[in-house]
Amino acid sequence: MGDRVSISFRKKEETYGGPTEAKTTLEESPALFHHWGGTELPKVAFRWFKKVREDTEGKRSDPFTRLEPRNLMVQLIGTLAREKWDQYSTGTGKHDTWMTHSLYLGKDSQDGDNSDNGHYTIDVDESKMYNDKGESIA
Repeated sequence: MGDRVSISFRKKEETYGGPTEAKTTLEESPALFHHWGGTELPKVAFRWFKKVREDTEGKRSDPFTRLEPRNLMVQLIGTLAREKWDQYSTGTGKHDTWMTHSLYLGKDSQDGDNSDNGHYTIDVDESKMYNDKGESIA
C-alpha cells in the first residue's frame, strides 16, 4: 500500500566540441521517489521550481542559478527537509533531524517504484511539468 510517485528535472544543454560542433543534449536529474508523495509532491516541487526560477532570473552564474537539473534536485531535497514538508516524516524522539524513510533517489524514472501516480518531469527550459504520458499538466 502506498501513494507512490517520482519526479525529476530536465534541461537542454548546449555543448561545444569546436567552432562548428555545437551539440544539444538533454540533461536530467536523478529521480526522487516518494512512497507516500501522491500527486502532492509534484505540485510542491513545481511551485518551488517556479519560485526559484523567478528569484534567480538574470543571475545565471553558478550551477544553482543556471538551473542545472542535478543541482535543482539537491536544493529541492534540502528545502523539503528544512520546511518539514512531508507529513510522513520520521522526526520523533532521538531522530528529530531525519527526513522521511519513504524518500529515495533513483538514476532515472525506472529505478524505483512510482506505480501509483507515475513519474513527473519538470522541464526547466519551458517551465512546465509533464506526466509520464508526455502530457503537460502544469
